Amino acid sequence: MTREVVSPDQTYSIILPGTWAVIPLQDEAAMTKRIVAMVKKQVGGGDRAARLRRQTRDEFVKTAKQARDAGATSFALSLELMPGIPFPAAMLSTTETWPVLASAELSPADRLRAALPGAVLLDQQSGPVARESESAQQRVGSEKVPSLRVVYWIPRPHADDLLRITISAPMVESPELFTELFDAIVDSITWKADSV
Repeated sequence: MTREVVSPDQTYSIILPGTWAVIPLQDEAAMTKRIVAMVKKQVGGGDRAARLRRQTRDEFVKTAKQARDAGATSFALSLELMPGIPFPAAMLSTTETWPVLASAELSPADRLRAALPGAVLLDQQSGPVARESESAQQRVGSEKVPSLRVVYWIPRPHADDLLRITISAPMVESPELFTELFDAIVDSITWKADSV
């Protein structure tokens, strides 16, 4: 099961595998409404789950507002990788200016190398993409669980800036495998012709 999602500014689309909740950031009422519906579907509507629903809703609303306030243009939450297989992950997109070190006279690949010397350079269908990733231990309650954070820097065609996609996934046991999955998601980006 996959879903094509068009960016809020209509400049690109991306294919998301599994079940994702795309949270609108520009309209706070729509943001809250989408989160309430998502939490009710995932947690259930019974009285016993009321406290968990409220806590989960409040946490997601807080996270969405933080993403918006940090300049995010899109925010999506992964719920399931496949039906019945939960997979918590968050994906944020922002538009960033090129760092000063990345001269506009360089090719996009060389410009990425200059701007992000420690990143892995990928050759994807949309062109060169820089990837930075880190695995860490994250505290969930009283336990420590592995987590993965991957940041992609993608030159936007017909603009002198970058699309930055950050994917965070707690509880990832196989970072290499999930990095490949995230690479494939980013490789699915298709730039819209009407953004020219």
